[in-house]
Amino acid sequence: MKISGFIKNSLIDCPGKIASVIFTQGCNMACKFCHNWELIPNCHPMGDTVDEQTVFHYLKKSIGFVDALVITGGEPTVQVDLIPFIRKVKDLGLYVKLDTNGTNPKLLRLLLQQKLIDYVAMDLKTIPELPAYQKLVGNQFTENQLLNVKKTIEILKDASLQVEFRTTLIRECHSSLDVRKMCELLEGDCKYNLQAFSPHKVLDADFETYSSYSPLEIEEMIGYNKDVNSNVTGNI
Repeated sequence: MKISGFIKNSLIDCPGKIASVIFTQGCNMACKFCHNWELIPNCHPMGDTVDEQTVFHYLKKSIGFVDALVITGGEPTVQVDLIPFIRKVKDLGLYVKLDTNGTNPKLLRLLLQQKLIDYVAMDLKTIPELPAYQKLVGNQFTENQLLNVKKTIEILKDASLQVEFRTTLIRECHSSLDVRKMCELLEGDCKYNLQAFSPHKVLDADFETYSSYSPLEIEEMIGYNKDVNSNVTGNI
């Protein structure tokens, strides 16, 4: 695994758990509002990596204190050895949370079938339509990738584990109607979290001039959409 960052202890990245967090290198997107763009090789030269042994040494000595490992990025599903890595984590008896952009439903299905993950958080960038995604991700985002995103949504809506979808709301990119459509799409038992956008340290300098919805506006969106998705919440 190519690991660029390691947080030994976190109380906020995995609800109800004391977690360690790893940040994997590489991503198959280049979201213009990304704050972790240093992990994208074609956007930034890769720096030093964290050795797997360092991670496992800490996890082993912290059994009984650390409950979970959060695997984020970058995009973890581009790692060719993700499955054997997670298997070693599960052998330690740890809970595993995976953050993903949803573009690799085939691998996700394998992880679910092998019971290697306990919690999935998927970033739904916007309504799953190509022009909307390309506005945020760039024109290199393909119709096939969008199809994979849609497949992943359906897989996760039917999965028997903890699932969270989340969208970072940008005033210039997301309308209240877009939020309504996403809430309707995700109707069911899955948690849907609306996050406030921050214009600091983003990949595309143009997005430094973009703005977030206010906490009050996000709260109003949540209230308005409770009738179609009772699990919509805010992280503001």
